[in-house]
Amino acid sequence: MENTLHAASQADNSPAPTTPRPALQKCVVPMAPTCFLLHADAGASVAELSAYIREIAKTYHAYGAANLTFIISDAQALQLGGFFTSENQRALVGNLPLEMRYLFASEEGTTALSYWGEGMTKVGAR
Repeated sequence: MENTLHAASQADNSPAPTTPRPALQKCVVPMAPTCFLLHADAGASVAELSAYIREIAKTYHAYGAANLTFIISDAQALQLGGFFTSENQRALVGNLPLEMRYLFASEEGTTALSYWGEGMTKVGAR
């Protein structure tokens, strides 16, 4: 419980871009220093969401982050919009040495997907 409260208080001081984008801020909710809850149905297109996440990735990388984790409860809208395609993931990370982690939560359990930016060693990758 104490760790949860500590993480929540740190999330309020995240280095994420503070550009006023209410729909996008509802889509990408900070949960911990490099962990976000990702909602696809909050009124933003996949292209807008991808651009916003790209800004977040660049900002967090500048602060020294090696990875970002996104918890996704409903991946269907993102998948239909092409969010998880290789091209879109390359556009999100670009040449940043950053790992993007996606955790898909459902009643059946949790599944993980990782995407590594260019130039990162994929040790242990499947």
